[in-house]
Amino acid sequence: MEPDRDLSSISDEDYELDDEVSTDTLVTSPFNLDDISLVQEVDSDDAVPQEAIFDGLFLQQEGAPVDGPTWEQTTVTTVNLSSIERMYRINDRSSAIKLLHRRVNLVLDPDLKLRSDDPKLLWKGSKHFLDFILVVSGKIGLHAFLPRTLANHNFMLTLNLRLQCREFRPKFGKLGFDPTGSMMAIGEGQSMELWLGFCPIGNIEDIDLANQSPLLNEKHGDTRLTAVHYRMGIMFLASLLCQIPTMPVHVMYPYGPRSDFKEWKIEDATNILAQKTITLRLQDVLQLNRMMIEQYDDFVANAPPYWLKDGWLQQHIPISVACRYGQNQAIASTDQHALRVEARNWNIERDYTNIRYLSMAVATHISCEIVRGWVQVPVNDILSVHDVIYNSPDADVRQPVDILTLPLHEPGTQRELNVYDEEGRRIPRFVGRTRTNGPKCGLLINLETIPQLFSSYVAHDEHLNIDADILDVDEGDGPSINLYPQAFLRKHGHLQSSSILPHFKTFVKKVQSKITRRQRRNQLDEDEDDADDEDEDRDEDHSDLVDTKQLAPAIIASGCQFYNEISHRVRPNAGLHEVQQGRVTSALSGAYAQGTGKHVHSSIMKHCGLSLPHQRYNNAITMDNVPRDLRLENIYILQLESMDPAKRNGTSIYLDVVVPLARAWSHPHVYDNLRPHLSVFVPHAFPNIYQWMTFGVTSLLERIWEHQLPLLKLGKKPSPQMIEICAMLERALAFAHTGNARVLSSSLMRPFWLVRSLLQQGWPTISSTIRLVTTTSIPVSVSPADWPIVARSNLPAIASKRSQVVTYGVEHFEAYKAEFHIQLSLNNPPTNVFMQYDQDLRHAIIIAGVAFESYIVDVKALVSAAVNKLCINLDDQDTHSASLEAKARRYNLKKWFACKHPLSYLERAFEFLLRSVVADSDDQSMGLPNPTKEKLSIRDFAKLIINMSRPANPVAIAAPLISSGTSPMVFKVALVYMSKFVPRNSSEAADTFLQNAFIIAANHLHINNIPWHLQGGQGRRFRKPHFESWINLGKSTHLPSSKKLASNTANGAAEASQRAQASDSRAAWSACSISLQSLPDFLSRSVAPDEFRMESIGWERTEPHDSISRQCYQWVFSEFTMTQPLHQLALLIGIYVSKLVPDLFHNPDDRPERESFSSDMAFTMAIRAMKWTPNKSRKGCKVVLPFISMVTVYIISILDRSSPLHGYFSANRTFPTSWTKKHSHKGIGPLLLIRLGLAKAINGRVWKGGHLQRDWTVLTREEINNLHQNVINILSDREFGPYRLAELLFGSAKARSIGMSTHTYVVNPGVASTSLGKRTASASTSADHGDDEVEQNIKDYDYDKHQDKDQNKDYDYDYDYDYDYDYDYDYDYDYKGIF
Repeated sequence: MEPDRDLSSISDEDYELDDEVSTDTLVTSPFNLDDISLVQEVDSDDAVPQEAIFDGLFLQQEGAPVDGPTWEQTTVTTVNLSSIERMYRINDRSSAIKLLHRRVNLVLDPDLKLRSDDPKLLWKGSKHFLDFILVVSGKIGLHAFLPRTLANHNFMLTLNLRLQCREFRPKFGKLGFDPTGSMMAIGEGQSMELWLGFCPIGNIEDIDLANQSPLLNEKHGDTRLTAVHYRMGIMFLASLLCQIPTMPVHVMYPYGPRSDFKEWKIEDATNILAQKTITLRLQDVLQLNRMMIEQYDDFVANAPPYWLKDGWLQQHIPISVACRYGQNQAIASTDQHALRVEARNWNIERDYTNIRYLSMAVATHISCEIVRGWVQVPVNDILSVHDVIYNSPDADVRQPVDILTLPLHEPGTQRELNVYDEEGRRIPRFVGRTRTNGPKCGLLINLETIPQLFSSYVAHDEHLNIDADILDVDEGDGPSINLYPQAFLRKHGHLQSSSILPHFKTFVKKVQSKITRRQRRNQLDEDEDDADDEDEDRDEDHSDLVDTKQLAPAIIASGCQFYNEISHRVRPNAGLHEVQQGRVTSALSGAYAQGTGKHVHSSIMKHCGLSLPHQRYNNAITMDNVPRDLRLENIYILQLESMDPAKRNGTSIYLDVVVPLARAWSHPHVYDNLRPHLSVFVPHAFPNIYQWMTFGVTSLLERIWEHQLPLLKLGKKPSPQMIEICAMLERALAFAHTGNARVLSSSLMRPFWLVRSLLQQGWPTISSTIRLVTTTSIPVSVSPADWPIVARSNLPAIASKRSQVVTYGVEHFEAYKAEFHIQLSLNNPPTNVFMQYDQDLRHAIIIAGVAFESYIVDVKALVSAAVNKLCINLDDQDTHSASLEAKARRYNLKKWFACKHPLSYLERAFEFLLRSVVADSDDQSMGLPNPTKEKLSIRDFAKLIINMSRPANPVAIAAPLISSGTSPMVFKVALVYMSKFVPRNSSEAADTFLQNAFIIAANHLHINNIPWHLQGGQGRRFRKPHFESWINLGKSTHLPSSKKLASNTANGAAEASQRAQASDSRAAWSACSISLQSLPDFLSRSVAPDEFRMESIGWERTEPHDSISRQCYQWVFSEFTMTQPLHQLALLIGIYVSKLVPDLFHNPDDRPERESFSSDMAFTMAIRAMKWTPNKSRKGCKVVLPFISMVTVYIISILDRSSPLHGYFSANRTFPTSWTKKHSHKGIGPLLLIRLGLAKAINGRVWKGGHLQRDWTVLTREEINNLHQNVINILSDREFGPYRLAELLFGSAKARSIGMSTHTYVVNPGVASTSLGKRTASASTSADHGDDEVEQNIKDYDYDKHQDKDQNKDYDYDYDYDYDYDYDYDYDYDYKGIF
């Protein structure tokens, strides 16, 4: 089963998913032998193809790749299965582990594996199941969902239009068009998944074109609609649903409120996504179907031009698709009454009149039991059922026999002498005596002989005129067959084929002839008819005749798969098999986790601590009656437009197609040919053989776990080699249970012999390079010099990537990979480089080189993504010049990628890079673009890397590092390791040591030119590297630092750039890249800054997607507008608070006591007078980026009573714990609102948060509007307004401190010279307008506090400068008026 692809693959690059759209990961899919767990996937260039198993079984003598001379030198040991069973039974783990170093020739004991023709075996094949069904309509509308009835009070469909992320997963069947970018999930109903397929009009109008479309098992792209097309589909459905009076849907703008998809979301135009699901009754579905048919053309015709720009809407129409899988419903009952009921249900379930394709998986269970004896069936019982009895199933040669005189056994063999009925089915003459509910034998396929069955010649009735089309295999081409060996047996397992067994041809052809509509004879034949025949024809009904020269087959058999039913018990789908999850690998690698990854690691540790995955599997198969039948599934496709109209109904499809094909397995023509290819294991051996054969691998895994568990509990990290060996063993274990070669990681498992041994001998043999210790010491070890290195990347081979990425994330894995690479490099350093340096510096240089290699990969990715995007845009222009430019860019990009040192001048790397990023030849003469006109020394480059990678207080990631790449994490890991070798005599010497190591490594890799940021303002802190901005590292390292090179002219240029951006109200802007002094220029913007987005918020992995906290953020981001006073005010305060970071806290000793004040306002003013301080114990309070969004969202959610937060508060009288925890950790809470003047304190419980309306209150709407207006008035003073707003929010002292330390605004010179804590003359004058009670209470509180505390402590509670804000401006604003 393929993994969910990245969501970016379904969204147009400039469009985002609408807020209401939910992800959909918990979806099912048909059981498919080719599916594997997402955790066990490997990169495409590292995977072993499934065909390798077939080659290993049949072609190994023709020259398999040699992994080393010791493979041939390793002794081949013959081992009986019973010996391995004994090891397992007595728990002899040491012997089992030692056997992993041997090449094993396995012998299956005759008392454990029986011959399929053993006379004591009783075979049955009467259980049949429907496992998958796919229904596709052939016309616009919802025909695939409609039952064959006009009234049904139980009928109900549930629309869920938030499933944009759900991918169409069926791997079998036919749609009649390419599903790539065409499928839209719309809900569920009648146990079916409901889809709209946007089918090309040509495929609807031309049935031949539809019939020629590829099947779903052929490769196709992502099936999900793009964001734009999804929006079109939603708006069309909304336009229909709003016309149904009972539907709670209304549409304000059928085509959106704006003329560009970028400018609106679904919620702006309709409320269709306001509720998660919409329930439709039968009458609603019928009406919706009718309207869809009648109104779609008008909907397209009236669409605005920007809807029709790409032509997709005009070229596709929505048809209905319904699918159901995994239900495993019993069918084809031997009870005639039950059979009639089933047929009636099929007839009522769906109207097949407008259905074009019906795909289904019909399964039969073949079982086998060991009998205690045979009892003869009375002859009279046989004669009472069968009138005529034959001696052969073949109608051409059979003869009637007299069963009264016919011997019971064949002469000589004493086997039962079989007899057959009219249909050619065997009539049992004996009944086996078996144990009641006794265990059955386990059945697998003999993989060594079964391919012969698919290619064998099958005799058939010459009058049937077999058509190769029914097998969907081109003439001359054999079917593709994939083999899935089980339990390391190599020759025994499961099978999947692109065709059914050829022995089914006869049965499929009989069905074909019975259901196919008649074809009209050609004109030549009609002219030869006589007049009498013509008259007779006029009286007949020829509605079923067609003029088509070549009628498509009414039924196609598209494939089959054979597997043991135990797979359904232990593996409902690929993602749920215990041994495929890589749990032990995740538990070991989780020791490297940071942040939220530690919580995930703790959970996995607990899971593995209770029992390991293979132990859970063992528990699942301990029952005696565990399923052991062989499940045989055939995939059939009905092309209903080729069917006889009289047969185009559920009853006929069931009785004439499903039932005969299901029962065909038990026909001697199929069964007798299949049985010799079946492997029969006694009940004691199956499924226990999985435990026996994997005992060596699981024993080694247990030893590793037992050795590592105490270390993990102590917080120690396992070695990367130990983790990778564990991953390798878990992949081998997954192969034993699935037989899927794609779980094998070739780069690591091939050098250690596992790939070769598993494919060629079945038994897992591990190279002696890995030392296996059976004592209590370290269970496995391998020399760093022997660890495989991937040549193309020069990185260590790794098998745990998917396990770590899926469990802990990409950053975690990249840090781990870097640590692994560094450890191997240190333990096995190159012998011919950096020898002139001392050992410590040499180690540091090697580590720095590892990090720089990762950086070069990031730079390549940056340039490649940007250039390819440009080329796609050029292709869309469809002009000759644009095509030539795109071709030239791609060519030079390819040549640049091939250079050994892509950031140098060697091998024309500079030339190729220049031609890739700059198309114009005149511009190329200017060199790589450098809009900043800056140069950087190699030492400055090293300093930047060090400052951004420090473990403590690092500088934010910016150019030249690429935040979206992996190198920032690698540099951080590298710096930790490099710090182990630095001199200890001084910090300056340590810094110089690190710089020199980076410089030497960069010189060794010839890093001369690096990507830089585009030109921006002086205050820009998060400057991302861009492919159109480069900087040369050739500046002399002896020049003064960059600070001394700064000038007023450069500052003026930056401010001029900001003013130019401010003139465009729709231009994107970054709050972090501008100073607060220029913030007034952006008040007229209609868009929020770049930092105000959902992506800037970090979420715990455990945070539910529908939590109140997420709802609040989603609501604010969707509702935000710069024209609303509260919204603009909250954003301005959020930006200002980001400049205050990390000083968002206070000294607990400074807290005023409520009892010291006679009014709430006085108490509030005392709180506002406290000093702003940092809290060093709080992590995450130094990163500025999240605060802009978090503070803004917090203010709006608290102050806007229509927010989801207030909805929760109204019901629970408190705020959610997750909401409070998320924000209080960063100092964002009620106390911050009070200190900013947005709330009022009521009592002392505000120190611990308190409760809204009981312990603190917020501003009214009128007060908010007044405050917003006064803030705008303050900022209208372009010279000192930004500073005075800081005074209003933080107080004079903090405002001056921020201004003087960051120069983000101009400090009022009238107050800048005043010492901190003292009031200016202006402030003293304005105090006359203050509240005398507030003044007196603060003084009394200050006096009392001095009396109560230790007299030796020095307290400075000079509050009088902080709370009076009546500035002598042209406007008059008395701050206390907001309360």
